[in-house]
This record gives sequence, C-alpha cells and structure tokens, in this order.
Amino acid sequence: MTYQYNCDGFCNRETIYSGHPALTAEFNEEWYKSSRIGGQLHEHEYDAGDLITLCPECTRRLLIERP
Repeated sequence: MTYQYNCDGFCNRETIYSGHPALTAEFNEEWYKSSRIGGQLHEHEYDAGDLITLCPECTRRLLIERP
C-alpha cells in the first residue's frame, strides 16, 4: 500500500503525493489552545491533534529559504 498525502505547505493543497512526506509534525495541544496563533490556525481549519505534512520541495523552502 502506497502512502498518499496532501501537502500543508506552499504548494497546491489539492495535489495528492505518493510516498512518505519529507516532514511531518503535530501541534502541541497546550500551545495550540493558549496562543493567538492557535486561534489563527483554527480559523484556517487546523485542529490541535492534526498531523501536518510537507512535501520535499515545501520542506526545502521552509527550512532553507525561510519565506
């Protein structure tokens, strides 16, 4: 079975990637619930327990280019 995911980064969120994402992360629930940024993320339909996935290109942009 091939792993499939949508990238939560800078690219088109409708694109479905196969293989493993380059980077995965989960929001810290305490931080999410107590910070202003957590509220902003909630407005964009993210929840505290969500797993965030980034494709290789978005990972490179985030960690190297830092837009």
